[in-house]
Amino acid sequence: MALIELVLKGKYQSVSVVGMAKNVGKTVTLNRLIDEASARGLFLGMTSSGRDGERVDEITRLPKPAIRVGQGTLVATVESAVNLGDGRFELVEGTPYVTQLGRVLILRARQPGPVVLVGPDTTRQLHDVCETMRRNGAQLVLVDGAFDRVATAAPAITQATILATGAALGHSMAQTVARTRTVVELFNLKRTRDSRLEEAARQAILARKYALIDEAYQPRHLDIKTALDQSAAIIQAVTPNMRAIAFGGALPGSLIKDLAGQPKLLKKVELFVSDGTKVFVDHGVWKKFAAAGGRVHVLYPINLLAVTVNPYSPVGPSYQPREFLDRVGAAVAPLPTFDLVLGEAVNVPTR
Repeated sequence: MALIELVLKGKYQSVSVVGMAKNVGKTVTLNRLIDEASARGLFLGMTSSGRDGERVDEITRLPKPAIRVGQGTLVATVESAVNLGDGRFELVEGTPYVTQLGRVLILRARQPGPVVLVGPDTTRQLHDVCETMRRNGAQLVLVDGAFDRVATAAPAITQATILATGAALGHSMAQTVARTRTVVELFNLKRTRDSRLEEAARQAILARKYALIDEAYQPRHLDIKTALDQSAAIIQAVTPNMRAIAFGGALPGSLIKDLAGQPKLLKKVELFVSDGTKVFVDHGVWKKFAAAGGRVHVLYPINLLAVTVNPYSPVGPSYQPREFLDRVGAAVAPLPTFDLVLGEAVNVPTR
């Protein structure tokens, strides 16, 4: 099965490709989607949550694979990333969004070739740029989730997500697999079945407030602007009649760690966030939290389509490809898992 078949089956019009670290194969995954979509005649749009496509990584100074687009592809990037005078791109539309590298423009590729993607800075801006490309005819918009920008997977930006992981993520295969499984679990967080509790949490989250919700579904806002370094204050504010805590921003790992030591509290109180990208926790703490009965619900579930794996690392040990594919596939089952270079996959339906 090809990656694009998962996209076509779901009739998705926008997909983000998110890398868990540098050098895990995100660009290889993105290029494979470009090739497969182009082979099926899809009119593509592309942008990034940061900067990608340069020949040499600005941080590691390691060479990078180029992002290659086909003729007619719409590209949202800054003017400084392309040379409009060489005839390779033509201006379609300007946007009001300005990054540190310049204003984001909507361009059309007049001929195939490499491109550097520098997209807008915020979730709202990314969503708007994607919609602009769709309005200009893009049947599928691909968003490159630049390094450490897992927020690109947020359903407020794209309808579906593909996660890239690899040997560069951890010091051992076991650590890499564990970290990948945790991110997949966070991306797969679900809504609650209690509609009244969800609605109370929604009101707080959309207002960017932190609130305790009691058994009568009444919220009590906490006088904090962030949950970071506020574990003691939040836990002390939980009274016996509380049902949930709603987080209008991030849910930090420090709070999850402290809550993991409060199993009696966790049996009664559920946590709510906007989506899985708002939870920041390492695999060890998340495992303890889950074992203690911790529950996190989301307002907007992420639609995770697949995981791609890269067993090679330029900065540490590499893994045996087939073993790595099998172990990641087992950890994230039943999610389809691909090694695009090896040309093999697990957890995919047989034809």
